[in-house]
Amino acid sequence: MRCRALVVCLLLGIGVQNGWSRPVKSVVTFPGNIVKNVADVELAQSYLKKFGYIETEQHGDFRSKVSIAKSLKMMQRQMGLKETGQLDKPTLEAMKQPRCGVPDVANYNIYAGEPKWNHSDITYRILNYSLDIDSNLTDKVIARAFKVWSDVTPLTFTRLLHGNADIMISFETADHGDPYPFDGKRGVLAHAFSPGEGIDGDAHFDNDEYWTLGKGQVVKTYFGSDANAICHFPFTYFGKLYSSCITEGRSDNLPWCATTADYDKDKKYGVCQSELLFTFDGNADGAPCVFPFIFQGKMYKSCTTDSRIDGQRWCATTSNYDTDKKYGICPKRDTAVTGGTSEGDACHFPFLYQGKEYHSCTSEGRTDGKLWCATTDSHDRDQKWGFCPKRGINLFLVAAHEFGHSLGLDHSTVRNALMYPQYSYVEDFSLDQDDIDGIQFLYGNKTGPDSTLSTTEEPDPTVSSVVTTPSTVDPTKDPCKIHKFDAITVIQRYLHFFKDGQFWKVRSKGDGGRKGPFSISQSWPALPAVIDSAFEDVPTKNMYFFSGSRLWVNRGSSVLGSYSFEMLGLPPSVQKVEGALQKGKNKVFLFSGENIWRLDLNTRRIDKGYPMYIRAIFPGVPDDPSDVFKHKGKHTFY
Repeated sequence: MRCRALVVCLLLGIGVQNGWSRPVKSVVTFPGNIVKNVADVELAQSYLKKFGYIETEQHGDFRSKVSIAKSLKMMQRQMGLKETGQLDKPTLEAMKQPRCGVPDVANYNIYAGEPKWNHSDITYRILNYSLDIDSNLTDKVIARAFKVWSDVTPLTFTRLLHGNADIMISFETADHGDPYPFDGKRGVLAHAFSPGEGIDGDAHFDNDEYWTLGKGQVVKTYFGSDANAICHFPFTYFGKLYSSCITEGRSDNLPWCATTADYDKDKKYGVCQSELLFTFDGNADGAPCVFPFIFQGKMYKSCTTDSRIDGQRWCATTSNYDTDKKYGICPKRDTAVTGGTSEGDACHFPFLYQGKEYHSCTSEGRTDGKLWCATTDSHDRDQKWGFCPKRGINLFLVAAHEFGHSLGLDHSTVRNALMYPQYSYVEDFSLDQDDIDGIQFLYGNKTGPDSTLSTTEEPDPTVSSVVTTPSTVDPTKDPCKIHKFDAITVIQRYLHFFKDGQFWKVRSKGDGGRKGPFSISQSWPALPAVIDSAFEDVPTKNMYFFSGSRLWVNRGSSVLGSYSFEMLGLPPSVQKVEGALQKGKNKVFLFSGENIWRLDLNTRRIDKGYPMYIRAIFPGVPDDPSDVFKHKGKHTFY
């Protein structure tokens, strides 16, 4: 990869020794904890390419610098960061956050073809489940995630148990049959495809993630005084607070939890899922593990990944696999660790570390503050350990986001919006207005289509009512010799070419001759001589003209209103709109320099989340077009 513009390569981490060192001030070098030395520059280039900010490989030192700086600025704008064009600390930290796998640029733009379902009853089917959440609970989460969108649109969602559905939902790992492989824990969480046939519309969730219903793990109990209830974390047992399933108080070593906040008072509990209760898949019909068991002549006292290429933990369901060949896949425990020397095993509480007993995860012995636990009763003896599970990823929030893509939405630049690309947990979720505007742009609102534009509007009182003196038309002027027109647009099925107070008309179908020149002041008396850009809103027959830092709205020769750019919500830096492109109902893109804004024709205000870079929405077009218009269904930039 080329990245000459970025010279200093910081490291994500430093390698540590693969073995024990003598403790110095209680600092321990943990075995197996090897961190890859990954350069920040390589991480940045990979991120920018993966999410659409770098289109192709650049060649040459100058072009590389320009490309990467622009790409970084695009990414920084998308994420709401300061646009430095440099790989600074906030940018690097943003790149390391868990997020949606859908590219931010080009691939999922609702305005590039506007992919949407052509029917209002959308079907979905859940193909498989994560082991982290009970299947019945997952069904409810998925239904609730769809309800987020049906609450604000005319859409309905129907679940199918068989056959093909519009949206096929599955939990996948790594390479799974589409061009976007998953990357393990805490990177890309999920991705979805825009509406269409085949894989289009489908949503995939990374099964390597730890999926939850809230901040922490979701653990369903199986028997006890409150069987089938969900564990309540944290809970109190004999005056001590616990945040995971425990084995204290049981002679059979089965993990359990309280299902209320206080076991001491309520006596409500259930047994957590464990390999001592059941297994999955395999050939033992769900029988529990038997410990110890013999495999290839070796004795195992816990689940193992030995001899499995998929990394799944398994066990024998008899005392000797070598003779009986019976096995099953071990269920995930809520206390399953990552990394260390015991990947996938459960924390063992209490455990001994340097002669001291621990009843919960600890950061003792570590300089990075990460929580860890032993997976046997004595770390001092066995040196078996791993990092304690993190809070996990809220399935509801990620599903609602991905289903937005399945319905045709792009990523939002509004940080509080559901469609913002980065994941963050929200306690009391509600759709941002930006999400609502986007989905209703595609499908309308709950009660019916958006109201049409009012036929009467109060003009801006600051606009002079003095009629412009008609300019003299030069009939000998040949428009074919004009190098650059002020504006080009289609009005009433005629292409209009504006230049210096005059305009010419050519039938859009190209089956008639050229007409003109005509005087702008005679056709639209209130307009200035120079028109920077224009368009017609066909449903309302209103015409929109931009000149300098103002917008005029006309119907026929009458002015319906005039607005300063400040009134529209454009910044003072915008002194001219070079192009205007209507996309869908009541929305229009405004072009100025390398930026683009979206104007709502109903509210006469710029939508939240703008500006964006032009090439973030229209990749491959010039960064600074002199005009933009739509002709015969195609977008023209020049």
